[in-house]
Amino acid sequence: MGRITRPGGRKWSVVWALAGLFLVSTAGVAQDVPGTSPRLPYTAYSNDERLTAAGKLVRPVSEEKRDLAIRAEMVRIDRAQNYVVRPAIWKIADADTTIYIFGTVHSLPPGFRWRNPGLEAVIVRADSLLLESTEEDDDQTTFLEGLPQGDAGLPPLIERVSARHRGKLAALQSQLPPETVATMDKMPTWIAAIGIGYIRDMLMGDIPAQGADDWLEKHFTATGRPVEAIENSKSVMANINAIPERAQRLMLEGALAAPDRTHDELDRPAHAWARGDVGPNSPLRIFPEQLDPSSAMADPLLTQRNLAWVDDLVARLKKKPGVILFAAGAGHFVGPGSVIELLEKRGVRVERVQ
Repeated sequence: MGRITRPGGRKWSVVWALAGLFLVSTAGVAQDVPGTSPRLPYTAYSNDERLTAAGKLVRPVSEEKRDLAIRAEMVRIDRAQNYVVRPAIWKIADADTTIYIFGTVHSLPPGFRWRNPGLEAVIVRADSLLLESTEEDDDQTTFLEGLPQGDAGLPPLIERVSARHRGKLAALQSQLPPETVATMDKMPTWIAAIGIGYIRDMLMGDIPAQGADDWLEKHFTATGRPVEAIENSKSVMANINAIPERAQRLMLEGALAAPDRTHDELDRPAHAWARGDVGPNSPLRIFPEQLDPSSAMADPLLTQRNLAWVDDLVARLKKKPGVILFAAGAGHFVGPGSVIELLEKRGVRVERVQ
């Protein structure tokens, strides 16, 4: 399971908050490539991080260490991206409406390049942006949607795993701040499992940074163009919370039992995405059994959402003229049951334009 195969985006901001208790992350400055660099800016360091005294950065030791780690990661990524960046873009259209479909990665390594002139032409042309969820929606959504008030009566996380997994969970928790452990104990089991995956990756040296969705929302908002969500975050979260607890606990144990992953393994889906590799053997494909041994999560997380998105896109073609950029997790557009396949089954002509 690489970066892209996890549920992502700000919809799962609780996972990012959990990770933030363990490691403060920041977005890196992408490297420029002469002759091919996009013109639209990537995220740079904010003004408060550039404050200086006597020509030196004013920054706590912890932030200096983080900065050095980020810069080392950017060098590593720069060396690894020795290919032409050309992520996949599809288009559906009728007489007065064009919808560009762009798969995204919700969390990228610092300094990762993902835009090219073809994509930027679409970004500039689009009248509006359609995302899985917006920042405003996610600010109003918690991980307890659809559950009883309070902590849903769940026991501490250590009591939700079988005896053979408790040693590994205890060892992991011993490396975390007490507030992180306390937060995890209040989480539904499935989202705690995802959080454990993120934390294990960070313990191995992974540094999460801004994803494509975040940049797109900020850019469209800054340029005065509408940004809309294709789904209701509260409903999606409630549907996933309805997964039987037994299945969620299998997912938690799977997250603990999974082998540690190297940087190359973590980055493989992102590199495939940047290259536009969406073939049958693409690392972008989501296999539900990798997330959840019982596959109970596949229906609310993938199947239901893909079907709903297709209904929405078809309706927009008929009712909403203009140019729309729809950006969502790339795993939803690859493999059997994907949005692309479902659109074609509905008789919609899907053209890959990049």
